[in-house]
Amino acid sequence: MKRTGIILGLSIVMILMSFSFCFATGLELLDSYPQDGSSNASPENFLVKLYFNEDVSSQEMQADNEGEFKFTDAKGKALPIKILYDAKKPKEIWVLVEKTLESDSEYKLHISGDLEMANGDYLGQDKTINIKTRNVATDNNVNMGLMGVMMVGMIVFTSLSAKRQLKKQEEEEAANSEAKVNPYKVAKETGKSVKDVVEKTEKEKEKARAQAQKKNKGKAQSQSESAVESETEQGKDTQRVTGPRPISATGSSFITGRKEKAEKERELAAAKAAAGTTRPKSATGKSKNKKTTKK
Repeated sequence: MKRTGIILGLSIVMILMSFSFCFATGLELLDSYPQDGSSNASPENFLVKLYFNEDVSSQEMQADNEGEFKFTDAKGKALPIKILYDAKKPKEIWVLVEKTLESDSEYKLHISGDLEMANGDYLGQDKTINIKTRNVATDNNVNMGLMGVMMVGMIVFTSLSAKRQLKKQEEEEAANSEAKVNPYKVAKETGKSVKDVVEKTEKEKEKARAQAQKKNKGKAQSQSESAVESETEQGKDTQRVTGPRPISATGSSFITGRKEKAEKERELAAAKAAAGTTRPKSATGKSKNKKTTKK
């Protein structure tokens, strides 16, 4: 009986202690990014993310907590910041520095212990996050070095690939040449002497050249004959004439009317010449009147 009572009493005490521990926890800063002591932060668009154990993004407390953050440089000068909240991440606060930081420099983010959440709990004590930006000049040098190494590697790789390709082509050409002109191999395979193989190869080459010449000669002759036949066909359709001929000589009955018109004009001109003219070109108006009066 006593043992049961002791166990029951200890259980009650443990439960009460656990409750008091939970309620006494309060608001805590769990982590940050960049972390305290980081020395690899980017100077541009600098942002610090703060992670808490409780909801710190309620609308009621945002205005009250606005002045609980301070960002300073190595000389203690405060820089302009903006506090950001995300409704999907209620346990986070983002501190954005509205200025490009100096390269390879130290900075501090101060968080006041008066930072409060909606249920009235406070952070309790001030927090400081020390951060150092990275050396941009060193980064540029490293990047340039890496680019140089990559370019050299590409050049070496390209050169080696080209050399391998040339070597492969030379080996293939050598193999083909040996396959074409290798009387020793043929003599070994056929059992004939090297001299006989060489003579046979030369005869085959001469025969192939003669056939090629004959073929080319026949092709040239056929082209010449075709050209002659073409000229002959064109000559059959060509007729020579000694001079111009009237259209009626070909049997055409088409009359243009120009000949008849020309003949009439000649007749009129002849009639005028025979009858004379009543108005010489040299006569003036007065002389013409005088002649008329005398008559």
